[in-house]
Amino acid sequence: MPNTYFQFKQFLIDQAADGMKVTTDGCILGALINEVSKGNILDIGTGTGLLSLMLAQRTKAKIHALEIDEKVAHQAVENVKNSPWPDQISVLHQDFKTYETETIYDQIICNPPFFKNSHKGQSKSKNTAIHDDSLSMDSLIKKSKKLLANQGTLWVMYPAYEMDQFAQLATTSGLKLNKQTFIYNQSGGSVFRVIAEFINGQIKKSTSRNLTIKKADGSYTEEFSVLLKDYYLHL
Repeated sequence: MPNTYFQFKQFLIDQAADGMKVTTDGCILGALINEVSKGNILDIGTGTGLLSLMLAQRTKAKIHALEIDEKVAHQAVENVKNSPWPDQISVLHQDFKTYETETIYDQIICNPPFFKNSHKGQSKSKNTAIHDDSLSMDSLIKKSKKLLANQGTLWVMYPAYEMDQFAQLATTSGLKLNKQTFIYNQSGGSVFRVIAEFINGQIKKSTSRNLTIKKADGSYTEEFSVLLKDYYLHL
């Protein structure tokens, strides 16, 4: 039976609650985000709290973490309470689409759902986490833009095709694509995920890079190891 938790160097993710588990691409997203040093961060669909905890490890910013699933939100609350940063992260059982706040955010982060209804399984919590009927691209973009400060950043991760769609919608709404990272499982393979930063304001020049997770022999690449060394136990 697999472990119901994932141990990082400075915190533990208990993921016994139904829903999305810790994934390699999620960890890459958390490590790649150019976090703000202070101010306010909004984590949309926090799940068990992975991204919020990764950012709390390296920033003093206040983090509001939203989770639509009550059971999973409770798990996130416990993970935060048992971490070194219980006063920095506030977990809210809340649907982003109906979220009301006077807070203006310097950064919004999201590992959004992208599967269509035809791929739904039996797990309600997992369906909510990965299917886009719970949070459409259009809803994510429009509300994020309203909540972002001038020059605030929105970080998201999608498969390549979905990221192209998202970027077109975001650009139409006035967000600027600042940087993209194309994630490959192994060199020579196809793009596995794309991580992008959008800015609610002006940019100098959009940039892109590639990141490969594993070498041909199955071991981690140096670039992956450097990126995750502050988090993974055995790096």
